Amino acid sequence: MDHRPETNMNINSGEPVTKKRRTYNDCETETTGKQKSELPPLSQKKETRIRKKPVASIRLKNSGENAALTVPTDNRVPLLLTDVQYLLLHSLLGNINLIQPPRWYVIDKCNNVSQTTCIILEGLSIKHWEKYRETMLKTKKIFNLVVEIVTPSVYNGSLVRELALVPLSESEKETIIQQYGSMNLALEVRKDLMIMMRAIFPVRNGVSENFENISLEEKFSRTQLILSAWQLIEENYPVPLNGKLRKLYADYVMSKDEYSPVTATSPMFGLDCEMCITRVGSELTRISVVNEKHEVVYESLVKPYNSITDYVTRYSGITKSILENVTKRLEDVQTELRELLPPDAILVGQSLNTDLHALKMMHPYIIDTSLIYNLNGERSKKPKLKALAREFLNEDIQNQRGGHCSVEDSLACLKLVQLKLSRNVEFGDAVHLKRQTFKQNILKVATQQQYACSIFNHVIEQKKTSLVVGCDNITGDYHTYLKQAKESLCNQFKKNKSKKVKLITVDTVENVIDTVKKSVDDYHLVMGHIKLDQSSDDTQMINKIDEWIEGVWSSLQESALCVIVFGGSTDDNGVAMMNVKGATIIK
Repeated sequence: MDHRPETNMNINSGEPVTKKRRTYNDCETETTGKQKSELPPLSQKKETRIRKKPVASIRLKNSGENAALTVPTDNRVPLLLTDVQYLLLHSLLGNINLIQPPRWYVIDKCNNVSQTTCIILEGLSIKHWEKYRETMLKTKKIFNLVVEIVTPSVYNGSLVRELALVPLSESEKETIIQQYGSMNLALEVRKDLMIMMRAIFPVRNGVSENFENISLEEKFSRTQLILSAWQLIEENYPVPLNGKLRKLYADYVMSKDEYSPVTATSPMFGLDCEMCITRVGSELTRISVVNEKHEVVYESLVKPYNSITDYVTRYSGITKSILENVTKRLEDVQTELRELLPPDAILVGQSLNTDLHALKMMHPYIIDTSLIYNLNGERSKKPKLKALAREFLNEDIQNQRGGHCSVEDSLACLKLVQLKLSRNVEFGDAVHLKRQTFKQNILKVATQQQYACSIFNHVIEQKKTSLVVGCDNITGDYHTYLKQAKESLCNQFKKNKSKKVKLITVDTVENVIDTVKKSVDDYHLVMGHIKLDQSSDDTQMINKIDEWIEGVWSSLQESALCVIVFGGSTDDNGVAMMNVKGATIIK
């Protein structure tokens, strides 16, 4: 800002008058050049001072802190690319568009975020940051929040594709639509479901959804009820993520060596376990599995290796005499389940995380009846299976004096899911039913066969502007999602094609950075994507990147959010670092 005096002519005397420009919290006011004695006392001045907006800032919650690089590698729980995308979307759309607080961070004064800039550096991984962190002095000074993320490079996915796609689960989509109308009207989640599952589980490539195969008895795809990858983590399901979780579940086995993509015709199996208390904790003593025809396809008692201290008979139905001649062990059950379950099996149960921990098994496709049904309108309060069976199935279960029956419980869960599929997504969910105003929007989306929806849809919907900059080895991929975003919303709202999202192809990576720096004041979201030359000297490349990042940071206005993403490699995860310009950095 220029603070030099300005000179104008006095219209009465024709003599030059010096005008002094004063700045009050970035708001300019002007006064003519009177003598000091002629100025009124400060208390009598008519000048109005406009209070400057507080600068937004970002800090980590527990999930974010667990992923921070300050945590030892073996104790770290990486975030997903989903989490970084959610941050970008949140900074753009503000708090009003959230159905619940973000799981891993807090943006204080979020609605004061002035602009968002994201630089993606494809070809760098967490190993580069760990090796050259002390060399990247400028970057290190700017960013105090650095977290490990699972990126598509680890499982041979497309970084461009997954950065562009908005990563919300199907259940989140429906809830958001009901609460806020058109914000996510075009969302379709199936690609995100498989993208993030492949980041964690060995899911082979293939088509993940086929709406034409939905049975006549089902009103929507059963895949809409499956928990997303981050929901599995949040609900304490065992998942094989690198770091702390992999170490924690080192003695767990996967239900299959390789999985198929889940579809609308993937078979569902109701599963329930009963446990007793041993000297080391809760251990498996009975398991039941039922199929969609309500037939028992697997039933077994299990003998724990550790001595039982409490049979908990009133709940488990297990007594000392029942287990007296049992020889089957946990590993036998694991082997038999791995043989029984197909590679695209959907497991159904009530708080099934407890059962999987008892089995010491991991599985990607889960429908949890405690999450898809709700009786009180508060998502944090999970209903009891007994109450759900009584309310929706008109059945009185768990009423035997001898304790619970795992066949009865697993069958009740499967019936509840089948009942919901025969009605609609909001059936039996008080959280959904409170928002009937948006029911038509839900039905509209549920019938749309859109297999992808990009972050740019939301930019357009919310009347925001966005710019993507890259070389021709990058921008061709982005073009698909930009075109889709425009055409999708054009079809839905019958408007002319929007020009709010722009794609620029430049010749060199230096041009990418220069264009980003020149454009940050003109767009709400600026994304610069660089694919680095792997043959170049690492030290020289790192020094350049350090300069680039500082240059981009210097070009940002106050309260702008800056996110830097290292895209990872086939062997190593990536890194995300973030900060808000002008925010106080807490070391």
